[in-house]
Amino acid sequence: MKRNTIIITTAIILFLNGGFLHNRVHAMAGEERVKSTELQTPFQDISSSFWAATPILTLKEKGYMDGYQDGTFKPNQYATRAEAASVIARSLEIPLETDFELNAKDLSPSHQYYQEICKLAELGIVQNSEHFRPEEPLRRAQIAKMLALSYGVQVDHVNKTSFKDYKKDYWARDYIESLADVGIIEGTTPTTFSPNQYVTRAQLAVLVYRGIEFQNKIKSYQLAYDYLSKHYISTVNSAVNWTNEVIDLVNEERKKVGVPPLKQDLALTQLAIIKAQDMIQRKYFDHFSPYYGHPWDMATLFDYEFTRFGENIARNFDQPKDVVNAWMASEKHRENMLKENYTNIGVGIKSDSQGNYYWVQLFSSK
Repeated sequence: MKRNTIIITTAIILFLNGGFLHNRVHAMAGEERVKSTELQTPFQDISSSFWAATPILTLKEKGYMDGYQDGTFKPNQYATRAEAASVIARSLEIPLETDFELNAKDLSPSHQYYQEICKLAELGIVQNSEHFRPEEPLRRAQIAKMLALSYGVQVDHVNKTSFKDYKKDYWARDYIESLADVGIIEGTTPTTFSPNQYVTRAQLAVLVYRGIEFQNKIKSYQLAYDYLSKHYISTVNSAVNWTNEVIDLVNEERKKVGVPPLKQDLALTQLAIIKAQDMIQRKYFDHFSPYYGHPWDMATLFDYEFTRFGENIARNFDQPKDVVNAWMASEKHRENMLKENYTNIGVGIKSDSQGNYYWVQLFSSK
């Protein structure tokens, strides 16, 4: 018979003139795949079965990338530096109007993509140098840097991917390998990257499409950058219904005692998922992580801002109601759930390889 387990730890820490109790709960992570978009092709030279059809047609539909007046897309034509700047700038979906002064002497305000290039220079995505060379073909190393800066990829020196056709001190090495680690860019072979090879229009569409996908995963809390390991970790919540049920049950209990309901906090749920995954991966069950430290240490590491912080954890419960009832039967866990000063809640549920559920409940004051 399974032994249901909860854990109680009492701790009071001061942070930003606030105190925070710690107990905990957990969340589930899984992989979600982006479905291919079914789009009709308006281009004579792009069939629905073309290898880059979905990215090209998606970017066309969103107004990020155009074809030519003759009805073609010219997928194998090299993308120019100006063209790449235009596609990326549009994909960011930010206002392009700017008073930024461009230093490039080889780019007039009448250029088709002048505004987009100005915006990227203002953002630091392209250099505001004396020459932009707008009509030159774009190289793979150059697009790697632009993509990393545009879509917020954390660039560091610790990467799982490496290629043999550039030196260790190559200027774009960290950009290339950081992007390869998250699947935005690939090598031309398993061991080579071909940094000076030109980028085609089809390749540009694919790379921008992947950059957008990556950015969307960050915004929807499906990925988090771990500043300790220097890698991105999956934080997909595959137990959304249970997460919502636990939060509803907690707020029902708070209503009974006359305290305001807690607001569901997706960033806090992401932290709960990370904690649950950490307990399973490192085979422990405790508020103190041998890797991340105390719960509030982990929150600070992942740039979560708070004035008070608390945690409840449990394992081997199979239903939200059962685990909430168990927490309510424990004085310290109940205190966390009913604490009037807490404003936010995040819940994660994760199962180990034997099917045992770990539950993590995080509370914060903003």
